[in-house]
Amino acid sequence: MATRDTLSPKEAECSSGADYAALALEALQEPADADYARELVDRVADDCQFTKDLAAVAIVYKALGDQARAEELLQTAEDYCMSGEEQLYLAEGKMKVLGDKAGAEASLDQALKETNNLDPLIELGRQAMAMLGDSGFAKKVYEKAEGKIARAVEYTKLAAAAVEHLKDKDYAGAILEKAAGKLTNVGDLLSLAGETAKTLGDPAKAKALYQRALDGAADFNAVKSLLDAAHAIGETDFMQAVLKKGGEIATATEQFIDLARGLKSTGDAAGAARLMDQAENAVASLDEMSKVVEAAKTDFADDAERVARVQTKYDKRAANQAKYVEFGKQEDLADTPKKLFTLADQVMAELEDPFYAAKLLAKVESMLDQGDYQFLRYRPLILAVDKHVNDAAWVARLLDGAAAKSGDFVWFKEVVKTAATALKNKELGREKARAYVQQREASIKSNPDASVYDYTKLAELVIADIGDAAWGAQLLGEAKSRASDHYALAHVASLMAKGGDAAGAEATLMQAAQSCGSADGCIQLVARVRNAGFDAATARKVYEACGSMLSNPADKLRWVEGIVDELKDKAWASEAYAAIEGQFSGEAKTRFDVSRMNRVGDEFYPYRKHAA
Repeated sequence: MATRDTLSPKEAECSSGADYAALALEALQEPADADYARELVDRVADDCQFTKDLAAVAIVYKALGDQARAEELLQTAEDYCMSGEEQLYLAEGKMKVLGDKAGAEASLDQALKETNNLDPLIELGRQAMAMLGDSGFAKKVYEKAEGKIARAVEYTKLAAAAVEHLKDKDYAGAILEKAAGKLTNVGDLLSLAGETAKTLGDPAKAKALYQRALDGAADFNAVKSLLDAAHAIGETDFMQAVLKKGGEIATATEQFIDLARGLKSTGDAAGAARLMDQAENAVASLDEMSKVVEAAKTDFADDAERVARVQTKYDKRAANQAKYVEFGKQEDLADTPKKLFTLADQVMAELEDPFYAAKLLAKVESMLDQGDYQFLRYRPLILAVDKHVNDAAWVARLLDGAAAKSGDFVWFKEVVKTAATALKNKELGREKARAYVQQREASIKSNPDASVYDYTKLAELVIADIGDAAWGAQLLGEAKSRASDHYALAHVASLMAKGGDAAGAEATLMQAAQSCGSADGCIQLVARVRNAGFDAATARKVYEACGSMLSNPADKLRWVEGIVDELKDKAWASEAYAAIEGQFSGEAKTRFDVSRMNRVGDEFYPYRKHAA
């Protein structure tokens, strides 16, 4: 029972107006001692300088029935209010002294503006809910909190607070749904799934999140977390799915053995046997082989063929243990990719052990991943995995990574060429090369700024390295439709010729001839035609077509000069000079004569021979 006698000793512990106000409120509990309560607040009211103290004392005066004094102190509290924390005390005062919900919300809104971290926001929401009696403003606080968080632990904390403080499971569910839409990490999804089951009591939604976590698992640590979750929820189907996923991700013998034992315990004997096969194939040491033998004899004793096979393998490995030990020492000293590549070659040459080679090449990959990506550094790894390990999934992953990081066409071309021409696994290489080019083609087609040369480079790659003339022709057709000058058209024509489309190449050259527009353009075109390896007859045909488009005498003269300068054909030039001679007079004729004499010589001037 709180009385003056029991409460007065506590006065020594009071150091602020808020402390005295709290003691005064105790005094007002049954049996109430209003005189003592007033005595306590009267003692400190005039000395209060902080909003917290003023609001607390004002609330006591309200309880004592002194509304005027309470409002006076509350006004002073508002005048002195300086921070977001003080706005909370002011809001409480407005509700308890004035019953002013709108005013309290205004103060809480000021507090919200100055509150930015998750825990303070959750506390602000809790206090707002307690003060105002509805969740409207509290949700506004939590919505701000949503914008400040990014981790699963933060989303789950906020959702739990929504249930605890707002009593709103639907809102908590909405928070967790938003988190599920943003988060992809397996650990985060598992955390969300656990909170969904615990807070919302919704096993269906939790299971969907567990499935997403399973689908996104990419390493064995994630699988172990999923196994813990599977044990917790006690679903056999999910446990089996996790164990099988682990089989896709595991790389070490012991991992496969543990997964096999787990899958067998769920009743899936066939799946467990497949995992034991993987454990057997992944052995990289005598110790690992002994663990496979032990597991076979202990957990799979009913499979006599397996027990005999692994025992034979163990005996063979034991007989070559000296070599394995020596290679192990070399492995410890191999601190560069080059040394590990050399060691992998030795392992395959002397032991024919692709799993030990795979272990060494995995170390190479880890080393390479520590630096900036350069395809020329990864190419030897791709070829070594293809040659020694014959792991299509690994090769595909390395190639996919290279293609994704080769923004520059020079490196993209190297990736495609490697895939298409350098792999032992020809089928995989061709499949990947085509896929990468198809992706690049789609990207070019969707780019309004793509140039004719984007298409010609891709076409050249398709023709030369993938060996698909039809596809190359289709790409060259796209390039031709975008070409607008003789330079681009001549380039397209040269690639058509390389692809075996002689008729298409000639037609494109004729189109190029029509686009020249000047004698200099004709000369440039025929030079490109000759440099591209077209025969003399084609070069002459193109040059004639180009010349037929000219109308200016000076341009025609320059075109005739090109017959000698570029094609070295004086006989044709002599005929061409004669054909245009009548179009010149005066100074232009003098220029014509000088040109003809300089290029075809005196033998084409009969009157000079006669004079001589």
